[in-house]
Amino acid sequence: TNGETTTQGLDGLSERCAQYKKDGADFAKWRCVLKIGEHTPSSLAIMENANVLARYASICQQNGIVPIVEPEILPDGDHDLKRCQYVTEKVLAAVYKALSDHHIYLEGT
Repeated sequence: TNGETTTQGLDGLSERCAQYKKDGADFAKWRCVLKIGEHTPSSLAIMENANVLARYASICQQNGIVPIVEPEILPDGDHDLKRCQYVTEKVLAAVYKALSDHHIYLEGT
């Protein structure tokens, strides 16, 4: 909605991670992009992206790979610093809650 996005690509990720681990990878990074606007990101976009990052982290950890999760909050736009801080706090809180809900070993992220 309102031009918001979520990242796709979790299908088959477990198999890919297993192969990456065999090939010597120790960590992997996943990014979800959120844009700041007057009414964005919406609660739905924040929660969906947080859960995508948590599912990704879970799949990585199940395959012995350290997940790096990045909720990328774009600085573009005409919002002020207060709005940016508010959105960043909401997004980070949602991501850490999702990571906890998915039983992610945070010390291993």
